[in-house]
Amino acid sequence: MKKRIIDSSLKLLGTFGLRKFTMDRVAADLRISKRTLYQHFPSKEQLLEACLMEWLCRKRLLVRTGGNLIDELCTLQTGIRSLDLRRVGRCCRELRQVCEPVYRLFLEQLFDYAEACGARAERDAEAGYLCRTVSSHTVRAVVSDFLIRLFGNHEERLLYRSDPFSSEILVVFTRGLCTIKGRAYLEQRLKNRS
Repeated sequence: MKKRIIDSSLKLLGTFGLRKFTMDRVAADLRISKRTLYQHFPSKEQLLEACLMEWLCRKRLLVRTGGNLIDELCTLQTGIRSLDLRRVGRCCRELRQVCEPVYRLFLEQLFDYAEACGARAERDAEAGYLCRTVSSHTVRAVVSDFLIRLFGNHEERLLYRSDPFSSEILVVFTRGLCTIKGRAYLEQRLKNRS
């Protein structure tokens, strides 16, 4: 039942947006009572949290692959390429205004992902994929800054005439971290993706 509720909620969020999203609409869409809905999700905030986590998973955003840093950043870049960034920007802005706790959870997810990327850097340097001069702090800072600019700081983006936060920046950044072995691995990943 939880999966059905989340699926319905994501559909309704896409149609109506956060401001018009209500538990009444979800219950009506599923043809269940609000009581049944509240048994699975005691609050709208908890339902929105579940929807956020499911959306991130479906879009392959901030999902840890278990591979090396190159795998992580390639997966992230692929997920970002599939997004309508203008729509995502509006949704993030609306989430921040309508449900601050869920927006903070989203930001925590961004920072946790950047932290995990930073942790991978030293191990991947030892494995020969990344230059030894690459620090975990630098990787963490660049990845978190990129994600915050992409998903969090929408007012600043309005100052640009074109989209300065292309997902291709991640590929350029990743190439800059790599050794010859790492670049060969990256190019193979990019080739297989095409």
